[in-house]
Amino acid sequence: MGAGAGASPSQPLPSLSLSLPRPGPGPGPGRLPSLSFPRNKRIQRQRHPLSLSLSPLRCSPSPHSSQTQQQQQLQEELEEPQQQPQTQQTQQTHQTHQTQTFLSPSSLSKLQTLSSFSRTHHFPDNHNDTDKLATLLIRPMLDPDIDAVSHLLSQSFIQTLFFPPNYANLLAFLVKNYLLGRRALLPHSTVLVGMYYSADAQDQDPQLACTAEISFDQRGANAASPTPFPPPDCPYICNMTVKNSLRRKGIGKLLLNTCEDLITEMTNKRDVYLHCRMVDKVPLSLYRKAGYEVVKTDSFLVWLTLQRRKYLMRKTLCDDVIGSETPTEGE
Repeated sequence: MGAGAGASPSQPLPSLSLSLPRPGPGPGPGRLPSLSFPRNKRIQRQRHPLSLSLSPLRCSPSPHSSQTQQQQQLQEELEEPQQQPQTQQTQQTHQTHQTQTFLSPSSLSKLQTLSSFSRTHHFPDNHNDTDKLATLLIRPMLDPDIDAVSHLLSQSFIQTLFFPPNYANLLAFLVKNYLLGRRALLPHSTVLVGMYYSADAQDQDPQLACTAEISFDQRGANAASPTPFPPPDCPYICNMTVKNSLRRKGIGKLLLNTCEDLITEMTNKRDVYLHCRMVDKVPLSLYRKAGYEVVKTDSFLVWLTLQRRKYLMRKTLCDDVIGSETPTEGE
């Protein structure tokens, strides 16, 4: 039963009553059913169209109809096993199509390069005792490493950006979401982590010592890159940090060399860019010794955004594999 388009939604419609009188005696069908509703001048004036739906009468099935229903059920049961393999095959084809669309042959090759990439470095754990060697294993970040990397980066940001310590948990949460988004860009971007094995505790679990992020092409470039803007289609290193308790051991130099080593395997472009704040004298000295040169400098207007002025530095890599090096003291 439907009401007209002009009826008010707050005004209840009058109830309709359908009376089915008993059929009269004899073989005739009896009187027709009557439809009645109370008089309402407003309804009569608006002339609402009325619709009436009657459910079909239920009759006892005949033997012929029951036999027909059984045949239909049997036919449906025979068709179901044939439809399931087609559905599974369609889903597999759809998944394969999605995988082929996302991973081109070039991207698949780069992803395999990332999955097999790792560099192991050995260096004295204590400068007074050169017989004991510590081990630093640098590899791409995995899902179990995200929480530890988020904590390490948040601690580094709090120190460099002078955030209150109370913001550590909130900053770690934001950094974790950022890392999850960057991980979805594999193999166009990746995050390297360095696991430190102490010479005195070889049997213990390693600790996260350092991390760095690399974008290899324009698709992996960060949409909110800091100023001065680097070329989006060139390799770019950022968010490089070393744990406080493991600094002054040369880990930063090993991490930078490993980043350059991975770039030579992932792309043919040899111009690598990175940022360094003008007030960070130790990282600036490390980058200059590694062969990076300043190509751009932030404007004084960047202070209006409450940021430090930065250098944009560039280095042209050679095609030789860098490999493992033993750091010198103080790097």
